[in-house]
Amino acid sequence: MTTEQTVVPIIDVSGFLDGTDLVTAPRSILHAATTSGFFQIVGHGIDKAQIDACYSVATALDALPREVKDTLRSPSGHPFRGMMTNYDLTGEVCSEGFTISRFDNPAEAMSNGVAPEHAEYFADNVWPPVEDFHPVMTAWSARVRELGSQMMRIFAVALDLPIDYFDRFTELDASTSTIRLYPARHTPLEEVPTVIFDEHFDGGMLTMLHQRGTYEGLQVKMLEGEWFPVPVYEDAFVINVGELMTRWTNGQWPATRHRVVASEDPEGYRHTLPTFYNVAVDTVVEPLPTVLGEDGPRFDPVTVYGWFRRHLKTTYKERTHTRVSAEAEAFVASLQDAP
Repeated sequence: MTTEQTVVPIIDVSGFLDGTDLVTAPRSILHAATTSGFFQIVGHGIDKAQIDACYSVATALDALPREVKDTLRSPSGHPFRGMMTNYDLTGEVCSEGFTISRFDNPAEAMSNGVAPEHAEYFADNVWPPVEDFHPVMTAWSARVRELGSQMMRIFAVALDLPIDYFDRFTELDASTSTIRLYPARHTPLEEVPTVIFDEHFDGGMLTMLHQRGTYEGLQVKMLEGEWFPVPVYEDAFVINVGELMTRWTNGQWPATRHRVVASEDPEGYRHTLPTFYNVAVDTVVEPLPTVLGEDGPRFDPVTVYGWFRRHLKTTYKERTHTRVSAEAEAFVASLQDAP
């Protein structure tokens, strides 16, 4: 087995999804989740035409003038709604992300059963003046969130739980879907590697990412401190475990730090489609009974609502290579801890 297959294995989930094999994928994912925390899945059932449609609107979004992009930031400064631009320490744009939530605004969230005290979690979406963007990204969000709920079923089996154990928590999932753009720099790098998205843990349950581009920019940090590039496969989604899943598994499934580096080719670029999958915002996450062991729980209970705030503040403090807008910085600074 190659190093690539060991660090970020490729796992076919088609047998689990069609019901013909409920054993192989959970077993393989259990091994990956307890080692590197990263793997890629094939046989996921998402049509290439739908993936192509997302990259098409992503390209159109990227082509908008800077003055238009700057109007697409969240009015509240929320870093995960609308357009978020990341700058390097010289002030140059190193990446852009455009994020939508599953609910368009707090009112829609409440009309679908979210409690009023949690509705502001679903801050207003922002929609760009790009043809077909709204229908394409709304359909994409729904389809990948469906895959997320299926992945949680695989996780349940891997954790010796009933296959439908997490279903009650995924009905009102609190997920977001993003288009992330890493444009060509057009100038040689002054330093190799040049980090264009700071290393971090993802905070939720799991991340599902499709990637395209001219180079392998996503890197995973191994326990020894070595950085390993994640290969780009057209038919695969990269999956990684988030910190809430680490807490649910009592630390047995560790979240893994990762980053993005710039291409050594001045014209190299990267486009990705990450969906950050979270269960319902009021879910209390505490170590599951099947993973407690003799020492008992290692983590205190948290809600998705409260954890988002803690995670965001911690992640922003850790950045050393990139910066965001003053409005986003102010939004993060304003967050108060919640249960």
